[in-house]
Order: sequence, then structure tokens, then C-alpha cells
Amino acid sequence: MTSAKQSPTPHPSRTVPIAHTLESIKGYPDKLKIYLMAASSFWQVRFFDGKSTIKRSTSQTEKREAIKYAISFYERLLINKHNGVAVTKNTRFDACAKSFMGAQAARVTRKEMSAECHRNDQYFLDGKVLPEFRELNVADINYDRLQKFVDKIGVSLSASSIQRYLGLIRKILDHAQNRDLLKSIPKFPKIPKRDEPRGWFNAKEYAALLARAKQFIGHEDVIRAAPKPGQAQGTVIRNLTFTAELPRMIEFIANSFIRPTDIKNMQHKHVEVIRGDNTYLRLSLPESKKHSDPIVTMEQAVHVYEELKADRAESEQAEPDDYVFMPEHANRDTALRRLQQQFNYLLDDLGFKTGPRGEERTIYSLRHTCIMHRLLEGDKIDVLTLARNARTSVEMIERFYASKLNGEMNIEAIQSKREKSKGLKIGDGSKGNVQLQVQGNSLVMNLPTAKNAPLNLG
Repeated sequence: MTSAKQSPTPHPSRTVPIAHTLESIKGYPDKLKIYLMAASSFWQVRFFDGKSTIKRSTSQTEKREAIKYAISFYERLLINKHNGVAVTKNTRFDACAKSFMGAQAARVTRKEMSAECHRNDQYFLDGKVLPEFRELNVADINYDRLQKFVDKIGVSLSASSIQRYLGLIRKILDHAQNRDLLKSIPKFPKIPKRDEPRGWFNAKEYAALLARAKQFIGHEDVIRAAPKPGQAQGTVIRNLTFTAELPRMIEFIANSFIRPTDIKNMQHKHVEVIRGDNTYLRLSLPESKKHSDPIVTMEQAVHVYEELKADRAESEQAEPDDYVFMPEHANRDTALRRLQQQFNYLLDDLGFKTGPRGEERTIYSLRHTCIMHRLLEGDKIDVLTLARNARTSVEMIERFYASKLNGEMNIEAIQSKREKSKGLKIGDGSKGNVQLQVQGNSLVMNLPTAKNAPLNLG
């Protein structure tokens, strides 16, 4: 006779409440309970808020003290709920933001987005977003909280910058929703779309800018902060030395359509001199703003590059992997900053910091200058070709560049006259000759017939 094999009695989990210790607290919701469990000598507290169960250790072995802790714990939950503060770590905004940035870093590794874009998001996140939303539960971020945030940062920021901050918040909330930490995305405040004028330099200003930059080569100056009350002069911020790369950078950007960030990333291996019916540089630069097509330049950029490369060859800094501008700086952000500091000083010296309509002018204005001069001076250049070569969109060209053109800028085109079509005659048709005439888009032949009826050749 064989005996049936019996399953062992399951051992209760050490974290399950010991049944006879589980009790509610008098005068408080029944969902607030304290209990003991085998895994700890301390009393535990838990509360079900209608969405999830929140648990904490009271760190107390005495029941009376554990009850006091539980009451305090419950009251904190009510306060946090009123203030929108998350009660569980994984639903806090900062936790969701950290998870989102980690996922985005993986996209950078897979080359689905640029490292620069990721760094910019981190800058926006650390600067203004986290200080405002860090401890909030993502489910408690609503329209009113977003509008208060907009009102706060809108004092000093442009509409486009506000949109960037809201865009980052939306991406983080989307990330939380995709991970079932948020049921729905709140409605976002609408920011009026207002195109800020892009600063650029007309031909006279550009000539003055370039000439003054050449005069400044070798010049040194000390940049100081504004003096405090009682001080004769402010403290030194930096020592500034002007290099020969300043005028070359000005001339290069203004003839190549590139962005200032391309200056810091451009290596000699990205540059190819093309000579044929047209002479130009083909710039196969790293991707920027989701554009990776090569850029072709104006002919003047070729002369600037060849002079610069010849100088670099003397110091053995013209190899394919060497940087074209400021190769002595391994930190490329520092390289670009050095050029920006020189350029900003130059703008101040000439009084060019703002344009005629109050638009701010920066090193970026050199790119705007290149595009604007092509629109003004180019012979029948089409906007699509210009946009693709400048690594931007037709919409951006029309909104920020073509929209700034006025009649006086193209007065020759405004006053031009279309030449009238002239008839082409072979004989006068009076003595049996054939007569040809252009009428509109048609060529008409008058044959010597009795009725002299014209024959339309289309």
C-alpha cells in the first residue's frame, strides 16, 4: 500500500501582516492600519488612497508610539495630496524626468538624436523645470500649475523659449504615461506664436564689421564687471586677446550658410574644395537640426579656408582630424566661446548689438546675413534650394528671412519692365510673300490666299 505524497504547507511571507496585530486607528479612516510582520521588530503602517497602497515602517517597537507615527503619516499624506507632492517615489516628477533622460541618452547612443539636443534638454530641465516640479506627483500636474509656471518664466523669456520648456515637460509626461504612471496628459497653455526678428548685417555694416575685426588682431583688453558702490572699477571677468581667426570666422560663416556650432565641430576632413565651372567648398558636416546633407558655399569661403589651412600647415595642424578653427582647444565649447567673446566685444565697439528694429545681433547673425544676402542678390534662386543648402526648411526661410524683405531692398525688381514681344516678319504678304507674326503665345503665319486667312501655328 502506497501513501499519497502530500504538498508541504506553504510558509507565510515574512512581509505579510501578522493577522492578529492588524488594526485600524480609532477616529481615522479604516484604510489606515498598523501591523507587525515577521521580517521586522518595528510596527508598520499602511494606507490605501484609492489608487495604491502606501506603506512605511514606523521605526517604533511600542504600539502607542507607532499609533502616533501613523497619525502623523496620514496627516502628511493629506498635506502632500493638497500640494500635489508625490507620495511614492516612482510617480514623482523628478523620478520620471530621470527615467526619461536615461531613455533619451540611449537614443543618443543609437544616433537617433544628437548629443547636443540631449545636453540642451538637461540644461532646461536643471535650470527651471526641476526647481518648479521636482516633488510633484505627475498626476497632479495640471493646466493651472503649467500656467503658473509660464507666468513665472515668461517675465524674462521669449515665446519660443517658453515653448521649449513646455515641450520638455510634455515629453516627460508622455514618458510617464507610456509607463502607466499617468492616465492622461493635461491640457497645456497655448503660447502665441510670435516670430522674433533675426538680426543680420547689411552690406555696409558687414564691411565695417570685417574691417574692424582685422584692425583688432593682436589687441588685448581686460573685461570687468560693473563696479560696486565705492569701487573705482569692477573686478576682472576675463582677459581678452583678439586673434586672426576672428575676421576669418566672420567671413567664413557669412559665405557658407553654416551655424556657429558647426564652427566648433568642423574638421579638415569635412571640407572639400571643388573647382570647375563654379568654385566652392563642399562641407560634409556632422548632422545638425536633423539635417545631414552637404552644404555648398560661396566662392569667397574657398579663399578664406585655403589661407587658414596654409597657416595651420606651418604648425602641423592641418591634418584631416584637426579642427579648422581654434584647433589648440581640445574642449570645443571653449573654442567657440573664445570666438564668441571676441565677436561680442566687436559688436559693442561698433554699436552693432541691436539692429534697426531692435533685434538682437549675435554671432548667429552671420548665418542670417549669408541667407539674407542670397535672397537679395541671388539671381532667381529658389527658396527650396536655399533652404536645403542652409540645412533648414522652406517655412523657416519664409517666416524669418523672406518675410523681412521689403520693396526698397529690391527696388530694381520693383521698377523693372517686361520686354514686349515683337512680331517676326518674312515679307509683308502683299505680293504673295509669307508673313510671320508673334501674337501672345502663338506664332501666326499669313499666307497669300484669296481671303488672306491667317494660319495659327500654336
